[in-house]
Amino acid sequence: MLVGTSNLTKNIDEACVNELEIPLIVMMENAVNAAMKNLDTEKNYSYTIVCGTGNNGGDGLGIARKLSILGKKVDVFLVGKKEKLTECSSINLKILENMGLKPVFLNEDNKELLIHSLEKTDSCVDAIFGTGLKRDIVGVFYSIIECMNKFAKKIYSIDVPSGLDSDNGKVKGISVKADRTISFEFFKRGFLEYIADSYTGEVVIEEIGVPEFIKNKFHNGEYIVDKNEIYKYIRPKERNAHKGSFGKVSIIAGSKGFYGAAKIATESAVKTGSGLVTLISDFNVQEKLCTVLTEAMTVNYSEKERIDKLIKNSNAIGIGPGMGDNSKTLNIVEYILNNANCPVIIDADGINCLKNNKEILKNKNIEKLITPHPVELARITGYSIEYINNNRIDAAKEAARSLKSIILLKGNRTVITDGYTTYINSTGNSAMANGGMGDCLTGIITSLVGQGISLFDSAVVGAYLHGYTGDIIAKDKYTVNATDIIDKIPYIMKKFENKEY
Repeated sequence: MLVGTSNLTKNIDEACVNELEIPLIVMMENAVNAAMKNLDTEKNYSYTIVCGTGNNGGDGLGIARKLSILGKKVDVFLVGKKEKLTECSSINLKILENMGLKPVFLNEDNKELLIHSLEKTDSCVDAIFGTGLKRDIVGVFYSIIECMNKFAKKIYSIDVPSGLDSDNGKVKGISVKADRTISFEFFKRGFLEYIADSYTGEVVIEEIGVPEFIKNKFHNGEYIVDKNEIYKYIRPKERNAHKGSFGKVSIIAGSKGFYGAAKIATESAVKTGSGLVTLISDFNVQEKLCTVLTEAMTVNYSEKERIDKLIKNSNAIGIGPGMGDNSKTLNIVEYILNNANCPVIIDADGINCLKNNKEILKNKNIEKLITPHPVELARITGYSIEYINNNRIDAAKEAARSLKSIILLKGNRTVITDGYTTYINSTGNSAMANGGMGDCLTGIITSLVGQGISLFDSAVVGAYLHGYTGDIIAKDKYTVNATDIIDKIPYIMKKFENKEY
């Protein structure tokens, strides 16, 4: 699914009108028809429609017409002056008036009419402002939105909750708090910001007839991961396949007192389907885990010849979980980057030890994936945590370009980017918010790379599978641990292989 900005909306509208010669009123009617599918007309009998004077208001006026034709009781309100209506909005207003539906033009003196309507109708349709809003909301617009939030039983916002900046998710003074937002053609970038969740409610994306080549012409390479694409990356277990067919991967993890990180990362690689998995660690960790990791091999740092061979023959290497932020870890990371012939996935302390040594990353030609949470990204980039949390996509893209690495920024709606193409993950939940989840993700991604999937695609698919598995488990469990994911992921991958998701 495409992610887009207000500028993308503007460019697409102009291209449809000027290049394809689709009248804007046709596009508006398509939007009206798409919105109608999501207004719960089988449940609701009466609606309050609140419109602005722009094209978003025109959508609302068209919806009022459609609802009236269905026999619904409709109260229509307009905020703003009639002479400021756009051409398409004026057309829809004229049709409504010809049908005998005359909207009330709202101001501070008659807003009691709106309150009375909101109190007696089943739901409200918000069509005041669309994607182009950049100024703060004041005056009558402010008080109207305040009334809607206070008195409406349920609110459906058309394209964007009025007052929410569709590019950054910030509130422009005040915003409608929608129960459902019906948006068109692509997921608005601002909806991805954490603050927007309180205003968008459920987000539904509807197509309104924009050709794919027009969207691709202006799109900025940002997507939400599509579940229907994941199955393509799950390799079938062909009859003549053997363990060598599914890759050799090395996991470098653990230190004294941090055995769990090494165990989780290694076992998740095994369960995700790698043919051969080897844990490389210090002797203390090897001693604790060599009899526990029954399906993986182990080697300790003193076995240098064996390690050299493993590193050169690995199809993927994951490094960092539980290693400690110290010079020893830094030396190991540098050694791996200098000697590996395959993609390297760097997590946890593998990232932390690079905070003053970023040149190690920049000068290496092998593909690298860095998987920080916001605090780790702050350490390695110098960005503030506040900036990262408020600008997750841009912060990740900037870091990817600067560090010449793919970045997987963890958190709600994990961001995966190479600095140019960006995917936002839609799976995962707060039941998974506990130790070991990042180690588990590292093992999953390392395994997928080892099986022959590109590093970027492995990050996208791995993040999706990790979160999706957690979502399935969370239906029955209050807390989802890394071991739960490890146990369940082979079954989830089988469902995707069989297209049973």
